[in-house]
Amino acid sequence: MKQYADDIEAENKENTEKKASGNALDESKITSDSEKKSGDSNESIKRNDSDTDSKKIDTDSEEIDLKKEEISEKPIYAEDNLELHGLSRKERKKVKRERYKKTTEDMNRKEKINYFFYYFKVPILVGLAVIVGLTFITISIYKNTRPVAISFALLNSPSVEYLTKDDFKDYMDYYDMPSSYRIIDFYSNKCDLDIYEDYYSKNPNDAVYAQFPSLCYNDYFDIIISNKTGIEYCGKMSLIIPLEDSLDLSMSKYINENCPERIIEVNNVNDEPVAYAIDISGTEFAESLGLDYDDVYIALPGQSARNIANSKRILNYIFDAGLID
Repeated sequence: MKQYADDIEAENKENTEKKASGNALDESKITSDSEKKSGDSNESIKRNDSDTDSKKIDTDSEEIDLKKEEISEKPIYAEDNLELHGLSRKERKKVKRERYKKTTEDMNRKEKINYFFYYFKVPILVGLAVIVGLTFITISIYKNTRPVAISFALLNSPSVEYLTKDDFKDYMDYYDMPSSYRIIDFYSNKCDLDIYEDYYSKNPNDAVYAQFPSLCYNDYFDIIISNKTGIEYCGKMSLIIPLEDSLDLSMSKYINENCPERIIEVNNVNDEPVAYAIDISGTEFAESLGLDYDDVYIALPGQSARNIANSKRILNYIFDAGLID
């Protein structure tokens, strides 16, 4: 009986050991399979990384090749200037010309034209700028050096349209002046002593107060055409010169002998009456101007040779004095 119990216990112990050994084998197998799968996964990742790196290298290689092609295909305007730096000017021109011919030899006509303008755009633009500048300077010089038919300032006629060369056409025809002669003009409707102080205090930079006096002092105008209000303003401001100092002697003699009533006196800066103007009211010339006042006067602001010659010329025309052939 005891022997039987011992046999059963031994058998149970053997079975337990087998189960334990089996479980250990299973766990070892599972671990081995897991490690195998992990190894396969790592190997796959490494293979993918390797493929990616290989593709990246290929891409980089292709980009480098493309850049090399771009560099080799750059036109001659992109050549490194250092390459030609050591050559003489004549040699540089020769090299550039050869490169230009080589670059354009396979182009069609349209491509050659486009390439020409693109390659030479800087010299072309510089050349055009020089031409435009020289043309502008030439025209300016021509305009400013042409003879002056008459230089005048028209005062206190706010509603009249600006006078043009057509308004002086008969005058220019009278002396056979060509159309190239210049007409210089200036306009103001603010030459009035009654409004001067108030207006000037508010508008000190107005042209009539800033520019007009300077032009008068520098013999810019041959004559000033105005009503008596404007003449009084100019006399008080010393913008015009007494007739005895500015009028041609032969014209002064003619007026004193033939129409002394046309000599007009206004006060100077010292409130002394001075003969400053000539009344041309009612003359054909005054009527042709279409001014909006009836009392039309001419005063003389300059003493240069041109001022005296042109003032004599216009007065000779107005009065048909016959002093100039």
